[in-house]
Amino acid sequence: MVLAVPGLAQSPGRRLHREIPGDLGLGAMPAGAIAPPRSAQELASVAGPGRWDEAQRPGEEILRPRENWSASAREMDRETRSSPGTELRYQEVFNPSIAPFKRTHAYDAVDELGRLVVRDPSLRPVPLDPAAPWGAELAARFTGDVFIELSPQSPTPIPSVAAEQRLVSYRTVPETPLAFFEDSAGNVFVRAPVTELRRVRLAYVVEAPQRAFTMAGIPHAALSTPAAHRGMAAPVVPELVRSGLAEVLRRAGVEPGASLAEGIGGLTGYFRAFRDGDLPGHLDGQLYRTLALGGVGACRHRAYAFVLTMHGVGVNARFVGNEAHAWAEVAVPGAGWSRVDLGGWDVPLRTESASEREAFVPANPDPLPRPPGYGQLYSSTPSPTRANQHPTAQAPAQSPAQQAPGSAVAPTPGQGTGQGTGQGTGAGTGRGIGAGIASGAGAPGEGAPDTPTSEGLREDPRQDDPSVARVGTRIRVADVRASDGAAVTAFVRGTLVEVSGEAQDETGAAAANLPVGFELWRNGRAVRVDRGAEPTTSLGTTVTDDDGHFSARVLLPVDLGWGSYELRARTPGDARRLPARSD
Repeated sequence: MVLAVPGLAQSPGRRLHREIPGDLGLGAMPAGAIAPPRSAQELASVAGPGRWDEAQRPGEEILRPRENWSASAREMDRETRSSPGTELRYQEVFNPSIAPFKRTHAYDAVDELGRLVVRDPSLRPVPLDPAAPWGAELAARFTGDVFIELSPQSPTPIPSVAAEQRLVSYRTVPETPLAFFEDSAGNVFVRAPVTELRRVRLAYVVEAPQRAFTMAGIPHAALSTPAAHRGMAAPVVPELVRSGLAEVLRRAGVEPGASLAEGIGGLTGYFRAFRDGDLPGHLDGQLYRTLALGGVGACRHRAYAFVLTMHGVGVNARFVGNEAHAWAEVAVPGAGWSRVDLGGWDVPLRTESASEREAFVPANPDPLPRPPGYGQLYSSTPSPTRANQHPTAQAPAQSPAQQAPGSAVAPTPGQGTGQGTGQGTGAGTGRGIGAGIASGAGAPGEGAPDTPTSEGLREDPRQDDPSVARVGTRIRVADVRASDGAAVTAFVRGTLVEVSGEAQDETGAAAANLPVGFELWRNGRAVRVDRGAEPTTSLGTTVTDDDGHFSARVLLPVDLGWGSYELRARTPGDARRLPARSD
């Protein structure tokens, strides 16, 4: 049947899409948003001590553009015990060094599913060299040094030093004028009037008040009052937080009528006392309650539970982190945003930078409770940063902010991590209708340690048994074929494909009866698809046979956007084997 559409049904001026927050062309930028770069001499006159280079350094990360309206929701995992041999890498870009507190991603809200989100991803201009909004307060100055890629369509996220900061000056090489923006969570972005992708070295000088790094001046206000919102909209509190809040406050020793100082101090001391270990088996169920009452967790688990609890008592707070650490920020009425570090796992940290840098030490001492054990963590102890520094056995250690490289959870509303080996090349049958899916079988590799976050894969409850030492797992996709048996390397959306592969433990033994799930990946992150009542990353699950082999039929979603994707396998592990995913 052919459906005829009258030619006048669409007028030439009709819009074919709705406006998306932050979806602004350069012509729609507010007047004065684009500021010209400064010369090297001008920048040096306002920069702090140290130096920066104007050429890309070997192995240095390039910060790439991202559509700010597509900021992903971040799901929290349950991997609360550090794996043997874990080492974290942290790249410092500021001088003086703020390791390990470089801000690369921040979330200021949580949705009804318990996922961290940016409350308002639309971008607001950041003026160059404004008057300090914190007045005569003592401040600190830093010089950032990054290599970025600029796009004519999308903003590029860059690191920041604190929840409140002002942009003093900047320089680009080659010289390119920039506009700076931030969203509601304080994530910072840049845009430029370019007509094609361009890479530049960006040096930028920022300043932040000292109380942004350690809390000071908590007023005598009660929790759960408008005064605790600091003039902002009250935090959105989903039912999953409301239902477990009273029990968490009782465990932390915070009374319902407590003051703001008592509430922040009590909750900080409670979560700083968490340790590295497995979650108790009797707390299976809702994630917030489990993490907040379990008494164990990495920095990301502590920060997540702390931020949701602060929202529950009416105080605005943010979950903030980078590639190696996570912490919280709290809006203090009458003062401003302040960092609250909660510590984390005691594992080795490798801090890398292109040159020696002085270590920044906050002028104000930390006034919040410091239970035994917290003071020995790297995150709570200022430490100088040196190029390619390797921590010694006596060096303080750092807590991990997010999952191991290659995890199924996207870590940031900025840069994604965990790029695969063998990007998809299939472009479908046409630019308007094809979604190419790469099988990933062209360059199979061993799976990296992962976390059990995909729906459809339930954890074995015996994983909570601390007496069982789990071994590493390797999982790979060996072949992807059309359901009719045809061997091809790319498929269009809506195709039913057969996926086969194998799983082994680190000794090479077959991993029998192991649950396996399938996901699509793009730009270093798992793609969420509509499967029933709510979005999920899972395309389906299966179980390995006695020889560790698996085979399943997977339907590629029909509603994927155009582009190339990777089909990957993953497992949450079981009582004897650790989680993993395929490359």
